[in-house]
Amino acid sequence: MSGKIAISDGASFHRVEKVVVGKVEGLQQYINVLELTAVARAVELAVEHFKDECDGSLEIHTDSMTAMYWAQAGGIKKKGIRTVAHDGALEYLRMARLLFGGISTFHHIPREKNPAGHLLAAELLKESPHTV
Repeated sequence: MSGKIAISDGASFHRVEKVVVGKVEGLQQYINVLELTAVARAVELAVEHFKDECDGSLEIHTDSMTAMYWAQAGGIKKKGIRTVAHDGALEYLRMARLLFGGISTFHHIPREKNPAGHLLAAELLKESPHTV
């Protein structure tokens, strides 16, 4: 399964990337893994591009409540959901947070106010027929 993720600081940094998740037995909703991967990638990109501006703390906003809760908890509490794809995304986030070395917090932002959501929507409109 492939999909696209978008990361934006709402000002000068905008990126859309393709993400591929291999077929995983028992995984029914790839979207949550992609959303969690986008959160991890946002932390990683903040380290690469904005670490000097972060002052030891980083705030990541996502329009995915599920990804926000999993990122805050550093895991998945509900039994029967977790797969190797989830574990991979959680490990990616853990490593990005370690690389950052400061405090990272995760917040929900409604889709209509999320600059990354607008960026992704514009990108997907360019594709015809619609593919991810």
